[in-house]
Amino acid sequence: IRDRFEKWLGRLDRHRLMVEQIFTEFNLPADLIFLSLVESGFSTHAKSRAQAVGPWQFIKGTAKAYDLRVDNWIDERRDPVKSTVAAAHYLKDLYQLFGSWPLAMAAYNAGERKVGRALVRAQADDFWDLTDTKLLKLETKEYVPRFLAAAQIARDPARFGLAIPSHAPVEYEEVLVTRPTHLKAAALAAGVSYEELKALNPELRTDRTPPDPAYHLKVPAGRKEAFLANLASYPVWKHVHDLRYQVRRGDTLSRLASRHGTTVAAILEANAMAKSEKPRPGDWLLIPKTVKPRGTTARVLAKASR
Repeated sequence: IRDRFEKWLGRLDRHRLMVEQIFTEFNLPADLIFLSLVESGFSTHAKSRAQAVGPWQFIKGTAKAYDLRVDNWIDERRDPVKSTVAAAHYLKDLYQLFGSWPLAMAAYNAGERKVGRALVRAQADDFWDLTDTKLLKLETKEYVPRFLAAAQIARDPARFGLAIPSHAPVEYEEVLVTRPTHLKAAALAAGVSYEELKALNPELRTDRTPPDPAYHLKVPAGRKEAFLANLASYPVWKHVHDLRYQVRRGDTLSRLASRHGTTVAAILEANAMAKSEKPRPGDWLLIPKTVKPRGTTARVLAKASR
């Protein structure tokens, strides 16, 4: 997998300073940053058969246990910084539980309960003792050796004949967005491509920022002031006049649609929800109101859609 590994190293290189800083703050071994290569090749859009997502491959339950937001609007498992903080916290907890980095890494792959049960049944206290048993899946038995190999190669790629071009680190500024904003309009305001803005905000599951009272949108470094100035000059586009509503106990989509003079289908579309999904107390929803953009706004929308 030489070609793929070179690509993975290049991808990690763009985030390496950030990952190293976070792992240093958690007092973790420096080589653990290379665990992300084994997990996903540091891909923000990686998804496993077990529904683990993001650079550090969190399943939903573990993600929420480590304060990562996962809902219809946001999947923070895909955010490089937030997921790295959660991974550092989880790895530190696993080390405190097992007292061994090989065991901690095996538990990161298989889960702490499976590794704990395997140690009890084998009457062992060492990862390598478990590799001679059938108590762990082959994937987990190979996981630690794969990490050790990846770390050895990543420390000195040239020694193994890998050519890794230099990559500039990801740099951005955050802007506070106080209403749902389409990414095409936001990209136009920032003076960057839609693809560039989308890549900076991989946690967004739709092309709009969520209906939260405030959302921190990432824009390329140096584009914050232009973004804020330009966005203010064309304030109306699809869904900007939608009502932001926080779901209360007893609310249903049909009741909300009836109360606000809209349809269930419109609410589902505005919130990127499936028909089978039900709102939960505390969730934020957009309740759509039909607004036809005119004049300057229509021209802005037409330009943003191109």
